[in-house]
Amino acid sequence: MQTLIVEAFGPLAGALILLVAILGVRHFVHQLRSRQSPEQLQAARDSFRNRLVHPKAAEVEQGIGALLPQRLLALYDDHQTVLGEQIEIRIPLAELNDAGNPKDSDADKDAVEWIEAFLPLDLESQKFTVDLLALGLGKGFCFATDGSGNFYWTPAGETRQPDAPVFFVCQDPQGNVQVTSSLNAFLSWPRRAATADLS
Repeated sequence: MQTLIVEAFGPLAGALILLVAILGVRHFVHQLRSRQSPEQLQAARDSFRNRLVHPKAAEVEQGIGALLPQRLLALYDDHQTVLGEQIEIRIPLAELNDAGNPKDSDADKDAVEWIEAFLPLDLESQKFTVDLLALGLGKGFCFATDGSGNFYWTPAGETRQPDAPVFFVCQDPQGNVQVTSSLNAFLSWPRRAATADLS
């Protein structure tokens, strides 16, 4: 009986071990080939930062079929802000309700918002965000990310508005929460940046 098991399953176990070894080596080789050099990483970072300081508002407005709020356009003129990374934004106590949540929101939130990075004002950056229309949220622009697949966005309209509310669209759990009724207020809240390298 034991020899039957060894004869029947021995070659199968050997083939399985060989398959795992081949896949492991293949994965290792792929990792080595796809690894970017420090120069390539720096070039990608420089390209991203260049896109941040050279907004393409007309391209975005044409692509989404709506006009962005004036305050969002002005944000991209503030290079120090849009180049900032790992920004902790403190919601002022006056903006919080009795439960400690932003007044414009019913969601459970801390009194801190986190921006890992701002996104360039171009259509390319929106390819890697959420599809606001598909989620039934309307036309808008995701201008920042928390680095975990969630985005801060502001709506766009048929006419250019001076300001607009800021929303936070979350992937897990899926939801959309209004952070504040004004992008201007959001950007004026106290903040602390871990890095503000302008190079």
